[in-house]
Amino acid sequence: MKAQPGFSLIELLIALSILGILGALAGLTILNATKASSERAALGHGHNVFKAAWAYVAEAPGRALVTGDCAAGYTAGSYSVPNPGGSVRSCTVRDRGDGTPEVEVVSQSGRTHRLP
Repeated sequence: MKAQPGFSLIELLIALSILGILGALAGLTILNATKASSERAALGHGHNVFKAAWAYVAEAPGRALVTGDCAAGYTAGSYSVPNPGGSVRSCTVRDRGDGTPEVEVVSQSGRTHRLP
């Protein structure tokens, strides 16, 4: 009797298990990359808000800082930062007491970033 051409059941199961493991690893990598990009986007928004607030105050040193919520964007004079989208849970601009800004950004994952 001649052997039939093709793969045996064991060979197919091994190939499928290897593909499953590779798929699971790829899924975890994509999930981690998505979380990291969301964190970076929230931190980037915080940096942009801080720079806009700092530029506004530096333009006229006696001027009062524009404080408050910056989760939907921030505007101080001619300086503005657009809405960050879904990467920011909350954002607040405060005066540190000496006229300089402090920005606190909370990402969707709950991590808090304080600038400076």
